[in-house]
Amino acid sequence: MTTRTAPKPTDSEPFDFNLDAVKSEVELTPFRVHYDGRRWEFAHMEGLDVWDLVEAAEGGEASAMTGVFRISLGDQWADFRKVKFPQYKMKALFNAYREHCGMEPGESEASES
Repeated sequence: MTTRTAPKPTDSEPFDFNLDAVKSEVELTPFRVHYDGRRWEFAHMEGLDVWDLVEAAEGGEASAMTGVFRISLGDQWADFRKVKFPQYKMKALFNAYREHCGMEPGESEASES
């Protein structure tokens, strides 16, 4: 007896949800910061790749926060990482960045998904 398998649907067949049509509910404006004599531009959290964020979060809270900065800074990360950065400034920066992106304290990008 031969096993029959259902044919694989093509992209032109009906679907239940068109994720390609989903757009951000907020304007994804970057967050611009001046620090250590330089301007830094962080991509909006809502636009960051969720898979990169989840991977960073696997290392715990500090790794998640560092991961958000690394991902959002992109090519600027290597230079940003060279700057001396006291913890109190990191907390202030993260809080301001989160507020810019419309996220409540304690809310992470990964929990939004």
